[in-house]
Amino acid sequence: MQTESGEPSSSKRYATPEEWPKFQDVIVRLYVDENKTLEDVRQYMEEKYDFVATISMYKRQLASWNAFKNLRFDEVLQILRLKRQREAEHNKSSVFFVRDRKVEIDSLQIYISRNPSLYAKLESGEEPHSDAIRDVSCRTPAPSESPADLLGQHQNAKGKATEAMPKSTTELHEDLIRSLRTYLSQGFQSGTWIRSGSQCWSSKGQRGPAELLKSLLDRCMTAALSVGRQVEPVAIRHALDAPFSLLIRVFKNPPPEMVPRILCIAARLELIGRKEIQSIMLQFCLDLARALYGQDHSLSTFWQTFLGVPAAERNKAIEIVLTQCVSEFEEHLGTNHSLSTEVYLLYFDAVERQKDPRAQAENIERQLAKLDDKTIDPSILAMLKLEHALATCKSNLADGQLDKADNALSQLDASTLSHRDNSFRCVWLGYIRWTKGDFSAAEKAYTDSVQAAKLTESRDCVCEALFQLETFYLYRQEPLQAEGIRAERLNALRKLDSITWTDYQDTTIGNDSETSSKVTIIRIGSDASSETWNPSASTIMIKHHDLRHQESTGA
Repeated sequence: MQTESGEPSSSKRYATPEEWPKFQDVIVRLYVDENKTLEDVRQYMEEKYDFVATISMYKRQLASWNAFKNLRFDEVLQILRLKRQREAEHNKSSVFFVRDRKVEIDSLQIYISRNPSLYAKLESGEEPHSDAIRDVSCRTPAPSESPADLLGQHQNAKGKATEAMPKSTTELHEDLIRSLRTYLSQGFQSGTWIRSGSQCWSSKGQRGPAELLKSLLDRCMTAALSVGRQVEPVAIRHALDAPFSLLIRVFKNPPPEMVPRILCIAARLELIGRKEIQSIMLQFCLDLARALYGQDHSLSTFWQTFLGVPAAERNKAIEIVLTQCVSEFEEHLGTNHSLSTEVYLLYFDAVERQKDPRAQAENIERQLAKLDDKTIDPSILAMLKLEHALATCKSNLADGQLDKADNALSQLDASTLSHRDNSFRCVWLGYIRWTKGDFSAAEKAYTDSVQAAKLTESRDCVCEALFQLETFYLYRQEPLQAEGIRAERLNALRKLDSITWTDYQDTTIGNDSETSSKVTIIRIGSDASSETWNPSASTIMIKHHDLRHQESTGA
């Protein structure tokens, strides 16, 4: 007798290993080509051919034949490798096949959007499994296949003609500004971004996507500082898995400041000599925009154009785009809006900070003069004043006036600063006092930076502060203290965990519902199911062991 689940019963004779090959074509056709369920296949084979087998037997046998309905990770990786290779060498459109079955573009895009580490593996040069290389094939579509294919070939032909005459840098800059303006205008005018009082956020995610984007900067910098320059590309890819998983969720629900903040990250990565991480991130942005919105979307056009700028000229391109961003946000939101000032600070961080300190101070003074102290967000105003104090400090350092440099930062009201900014301020105080020869005061400042970083609840921020303290001890030739801090830093790195993501899709715009937001743990590289709980509104980085403790104790 056969059970309902198709599991073994002693009353029937089950198929032997020798019998399976005789029915392979029929079984694969039913399951893969006709998209029948395993239970349907089992019943059909039993009724039609008196072929008796359990569901488990079918699963094992189909796997041994590589007969899978759905795309697999290494197969999609091989598709992306072939696609990039064909576009680079021949500029050809392609149709892809997995085990002789055509891959539908919609299924491919959905799979890519759900597996953010694909592009990281692609950029690192990691090869897919040999089975995937064997099973994936491609060819150029015939003109008769569809009108869309004909159009694609026509566009490819136009692309080849264009490639023969590369655009000048000026033309690329003009294209960047044009696509940027189109993207921002569409976002503000379509209702994608909602203005509410002094805030402007994504209509679905409210503060969530913007906070995630800030965490992305932290995590990319942590990866850049913690992964050696001589390691295998796969190590870099593993370090970037978490921020890339975060970035894909940001792209699905982009905050208004997404482009300027990503470019600010790119500028920082180049400043610390990590162009390889910068390139991986920028290419991922392009691939992600295309997968989610299509290659003709203004966001895709922007990233495509940006990557077309020669690497040696990208800093200038970043400056031009961020300058335009400041102008666009002031036009759409007004000069006094908090987000306009935040975008200005991103511009300042990526562009002005590299200039003469006196020019920095003058630039910030002009910005402060444009603002109304009564309407601007106090925290944003405090950030501007910190930047002005830092510029004054650096100017005094250049003149050898160490006491004045110290006073410029010491006299700031630390209570008005965020914990993150206060940590940054303390690092500078540590450096100044170290330069003055006051090593005890310098050590205290670096230690205060670590304590302020810990209050941010961001392990990325803590890792950076510990790195500065460790460097201080190394230069002081205090190896025992340096090793202790290094151990703490590496322990924090090991505990770097998933980044939380919150969706406010059921939230009414304008209501403060942060305290009841639903947050999901995204486990990177794990098949474990997600969990949800209600954390404090400001928590972006989470500690799984703390969560486990709360669950076990009922706290």
